[in-house]
Amino acid sequence: MSNEESLAQVLNEGVHDSHSPERVLWLCVILQQLLDATKPTYEGENAYNILMRDRARSWLTSSYGVTATDRDDVCDMAGINPDALTAFTKKLFNTNEIEFVRKRINAILHETIT
Repeated sequence: MSNEESLAQVLNEGVHDSHSPERVLWLCVILQQLLDATKPTYEGENAYNILMRDRARSWLTSSYGVTATDRDDVCDMAGINPDALTAFTKKLFNTNEIEFVRKRINAILHETIT
């Protein structure tokens, strides 16, 4: 995986000093999309929240069109393989680890970067 890092590696290690500020930005975009896509549903949820969850899921899993192109561009800037992100996301949607992954993403997004 030459200059690309796996998303699992980012989740394990976090966003740290060895990443450029630009790369950190794009990694955070991907992590926020994962948070949005895995947000738990609840009774009486408004239509906007449902739409945003669906859009995030589409952004993460689309295989063609502008949405897929945009995701691929973000992945390139973040140093993440787009196909690996899609595979990771689809696997995540079918596991019982969503809550753990959400907690880890929140910890990464709120860590202090020095």
